[in-house]
Amino acid sequence: MRWSNCCGPAFFAAVFTILNSAASAQSVRFSGIYAAGVPLKVITVDLNDSNVKITGALTKFGAGHAEPFEQMVSRAAPTVAITGTFFCPYSRNPIGDIVIDGQLAHFGGLGTALCITDNNEVEFVKPARYTHQDWSRYDFVMCSGPRLVTDGIAYVEPWSEGFHDKHMLNRNGRLAVGVTSGNHLIFVATRVPVYLSRLAKAMKALGVRDAINLDAGSSMGLHYKGKTLIEPGRWLTNLIVVYESRDRYEARKDKLLPLRLRSASK
Repeated sequence: MRWSNCCGPAFFAAVFTILNSAASAQSVRFSGIYAAGVPLKVITVDLNDSNVKITGALTKFGAGHAEPFEQMVSRAAPTVAITGTFFCPYSRNPIGDIVIDGQLAHFGGLGTALCITDNNEVEFVKPARYTHQDWSRYDFVMCSGPRLVTDGIAYVEPWSEGFHDKHMLNRNGRLAVGVTSGNHLIFVATRVPVYLSRLAKAMKALGVRDAINLDAGSSMGLHYKGKTLIEPGRWLTNLIVVYESRDRYEARKDKLLPLRLRSASK
């Protein structure tokens, strides 16, 4: 179904609530919807389910290396995989900090962090640029950005977070992640080129309390329950992965870190 672009944020929030209610038996679910005039693929993750696990994945050889999306997904075998933070196309180093299984897997120093504890508490933290942050409270951290929604207010100020790339700031296909007041993590993807300000309005229309932008454009990748919905146009360096089962996560978690760090996580 396609809804008119003239409908306001309250309408879309109501529709999104209805969609969520209809699929309430699932802790990880997919829907397609328009919000703020933007067509979105939406993944909703109920973090109130203690069996759900969200973390990150790096390439087999870590920062400085890239891999095909499908290869990374095959190794991690998650319920959902989505492109994480930006990376330099030359050095292949991610721009933001990445913490996996409670240990710092990469220091980047830019952006705003999606931070998740082992019991699924979510915070968005803006560290000082190029400063080592104490992430010890969190099991998973992914620094990306810029911030799209803060305390329910859609507001974008990329320069304050170290983002100056004109290509990224222009209209692009987008990925984003946010959290609702009910502790549902929302991932959205759109191939329609939009400015960050429009993406922020779309996230707010979905009832998101806090949100950040993720890497997209030719890096945009989205995998859901055994099917790749969006295939990236280039190899990637990092992912955000979601597991419906902690047992499945435990069976795969040693493969999420690069080889040099795997022994340290055991």
